Amino acid sequence: MDLELPDNVRQILLISTVVLVLFELLNMTGIVFGGDKLFLIDLITSSDYEAFRPDTGLSTQDIVGLLLAAILGAVWYLSAEDDLDWESLLADDDEE
Repeated sequence: MDLELPDNVRQILLISTVVLVLFELLNMTGIVFGGDKLFLIDLITSSDYEAFRPDTGLSTQDIVGLLLAAILGAVWYLSAEDDLDWESLLADDDEE
C-alpha cells in the first residue's frame, strides 16, 4: 500500500498520536485531575461538572481513544517514504 502524505501532515499525525496516548494514560489513572477522570462526551453535552468523576480505569472512552491513536499511528507508519535507492547512490560515487 502506497500512501504518500506531506511531511507536515505526518508530523501532525505523530504529535496527535502521542498526545492522545498520553492523555488517555494519564486520564485513566486519574493523575491529571486529582483522582477524577474526565469524560469528554459528558463535558461537551453537560454544562455542570458532571464530566469529572472518580470512576478511573478502563472505560469505553478509553478504548475508543486508544483505537483512534492506533489508527493515527498506523497511518503515520504506512505513509513513510520508501527506503533510499542505494544503487543510484552508489552509482554516483563510482563516477567520481
